[in-house]
Amino acid sequence: MTRADWVVERGDTQMELKELVASDGGWINPRIFSDEELYRAEQRAVFGHSWLFVGHLSQLPEPGSFLRVWMGEESVLVTRDRSGAVRAHLNACRHRGFQVCQEDRGHASRFQCRYHGWVYGSDGALIGVPGEDTIYYGEVDKKAWGLIPVRVEVYKGLIFGCFDNDAPALVEWLGDMAWYLDILLDRREGGTELLGPHRWRIKANWKVVAENHCGDEYHIGFAHGSNFPPDIGANRATPLPLAREIRPGLGHGLGANIYPDELAPEDWLGAAMPPYPAHVFDYLRASFDEAEKRLGRQRARISLIHGAVWPNLGMVPVFSTLRAIHPRGVNEVEMWSYCLVDRDAPPDVKAWMVSRSTTTFGPGGSFEQDDANNWSAVTRSSFGLQARKGRLNLQMGLGHEERSDRLPGELGLTASEINQRGFYRRWRQELEAAT
Repeated sequence: MTRADWVVERGDTQMELKELVASDGGWINPRIFSDEELYRAEQRAVFGHSWLFVGHLSQLPEPGSFLRVWMGEESVLVTRDRSGAVRAHLNACRHRGFQVCQEDRGHASRFQCRYHGWVYGSDGALIGVPGEDTIYYGEVDKKAWGLIPVRVEVYKGLIFGCFDNDAPALVEWLGDMAWYLDILLDRREGGTELLGPHRWRIKANWKVVAENHCGDEYHIGFAHGSNFPPDIGANRATPLPLAREIRPGLGHGLGANIYPDELAPEDWLGAAMPPYPAHVFDYLRASFDEAEKRLGRQRARISLIHGAVWPNLGMVPVFSTLRAIHPRGVNEVEMWSYCLVDRDAPPDVKAWMVSRSTTTFGPGGSFEQDDANNWSAVTRSSFGLQARKGRLNLQMGLGHEERSDRLPGELGLTASEINQRGFYRRWRQELEAAT
């Protein structure tokens, strides 16, 4: 029995977690990034009960389409069955547990395990057992031995899976975050499509990576200073005047530019850095009126910079980037980075967005290299016995959160740790609830 098991069984998790995350999120102990037992507890308490991003409807264009993805440390097969319904199952044969699908994506009417040949349909049903009538004597109850189902729901094209059948519905779980996701997903009648992914591994704890997407604009002028003009200013922590950090709910978070009514769309589109090429500028300006009609005047004038959906869906919308942050042990993540585009955008616009996403937040991207080094260094530092005796400060803006009658959630300046505090408060609550 591990210490994490003992903590849960004894009901002492709350006492343990009080020493790791402050009740207001104002400090954390670096041990949470390197403790193996806490990592195992997270697989049960967080990844075992959360809605986890697994794909996009555009990746399953027709019946028989499939994706092989991850939910925490579990391999999952996402399919469209013959009726067109989206389904998800553990990617493990019910005979010996071998993965029945070895390909990342494709089209198949059935899946045959390469170990002993058991066969499953796209709906997860067991449809064939070699030697069923001879060596099994006709006694295999195939209805009882299909692939283990995973609960699945779709929000405006994004597909999520959940292992917990008692968890709230996806839209309830997203809460006010859905209001902001619509800005990305519902601007045009045709919706969106997902292109990619690029995949690579980083020696970092998953929480270090996720919280950076959730709420860290403070680091941009320092960690990414080489990407900006030299006149960025002596005080690189100055809050952006038209932007805010927004906490729609604990664990979820984003940063956004909020443009006033008197500012014309071409003004803020023309101020993008680096500038949009003419064909992209023209497309974005031409589609604004449709976005305003669908989203309303307020949301059409919000441009998302970064964000995260608890626990591990990261976003960098300013660069059309969406990424799943998959844990691969206490000190490693596998990043799956996609480009999210309007489905009906012209091909040359999509191509430019993919190129920009890759060169900034791809595996060799100018921003990604800076971030990966930082995330790895934070994780590596957390293994030190002396480092674990101290605490890390997350108090920027604590007690200065605001609310607006025009925007759901709590607001802070761009130089604020409102979302990091929410992220770690959610983490503590999820582990406490596991008791």
